[in-house]
Amino acid sequence: MNSRATDRATALLGGLAVAGAWAIYLPLGVKYAFYLGSGLLAGLMLWRARRLGSLLHWPPFVAPLLLWGLLLMSALWSSAPTADILSHLWHYGRVLVLPVIALALPPEAARRGLVHFVWASAVVALLTTLDRLHAVPLDLVLSTTASADGNQRIVTSLLLALGVALAVLQMVDSTQTRRQRLGWLAIGVVTAIGLSLQDRRTGMVALPLLLAALTVTRQRSWWRSSLMVGCVALLAVLAWQASSSVRGRFAEGLGELQAYRSTGVVDTSWGMRMRMVELTLGMVRDKPVLGHGIASWIGLWRERSKGGGELLERQTTPHNEYLLIACQVGLAGTALWLAMLATYLAQAWRAGRRGDASLLVWTAIAWTAMFSVTLRDAKFAMALLLLASLALAASRPPQAGRSAG
Repeated sequence: MNSRATDRATALLGGLAVAGAWAIYLPLGVKYAFYLGSGLLAGLMLWRARRLGSLLHWPPFVAPLLLWGLLLMSALWSSAPTADILSHLWHYGRVLVLPVIALALPPEAARRGLVHFVWASAVVALLTTLDRLHAVPLDLVLSTTASADGNQRIVTSLLLALGVALAVLQMVDSTQTRRQRLGWLAIGVVTAIGLSLQDRRTGMVALPLLLAALTVTRQRSWWRSSLMVGCVALLAVLAWQASSSVRGRFAEGLGELQAYRSTGVVDTSWGMRMRMVELTLGMVRDKPVLGHGIASWIGLWRERSKGGGELLERQTTPHNEYLLIACQVGLAGTALWLAMLATYLAQAWRAGRRGDASLLVWTAIAWTAMFSVTLRDAKFAMALLLLASLALAASRPPQAGRSAG
């Protein structure tokens, strides 16, 4: 690829990064288009520059490849239909596109994309606030953000929490002027207000954790980190006291747990999650080392969930990525899954200030995977993988970006 063509491709990939940051809040098909389109262009750039082979020596690519390889191998002992096996392989294979984008995308362009994501989060938070006040009668426009239902609403909650944390990250950047810092503070406050009014617990729980992770990485002295984490905890308590909607959602969940029984019909959100944990752990105990094989959970679930009620029986995932992987590929697969998370978190930690955004995103992924299938469910995966690709690219040193073409 000649110099002019390389410059055009790099500019196009940078443009896709910025537009993709806004697409994170758009319908699923749009996210797919930006993610796969960016991956295809990035792969072509690396191939023309004879750098595609370097992926095989890069831990952020090798770690998910090993996990995907074990899932592929487990098809040999899976009893799931071929269509389900292929579907799961596709869903878990999407992670492999992330490091391809991150290796080709210049860090400066990735950082611009992250800034645009923070702006997009503030816009969505503002729309959420107006929607709560019934001031925006645009349900079709807001169908994937403020007016979304189900998992999409949970994803929006998590993304808003990330938007707040990344706004704080911009605010504490020493290269920013005082006016810019005040601007980022205002954006963070607007986004936090929208999050608190969004009525989902995921982002509310994730935000203090993300802020705590940010304080630890910014203050690597243990006593300073402890002090800052204590301050974050205090702010979380104050926010808890100030927001009746936050308290109400958690009181609802705790009430569901107290009313839960291990047998019989269950139709509450947290009650069903408890039943899923119990039954899936039973599946893991049956085949603890290599599991039941890829895509096996749904068949086992249909057998074991009978008598729990129609709402419970028609669930298609255990709402926990750790349990889903353990069921499919046992402790061996769980070890590879944990190794993948550790690889991305360690990569971010070693990058220092450049890696703060990646540390936040992967902390969010690791945390949310305890309550959702963040890789298997496209609504979670496509938004988080788009954002993670920007954050990973931003963590690379500038000279790496200049040599990518």
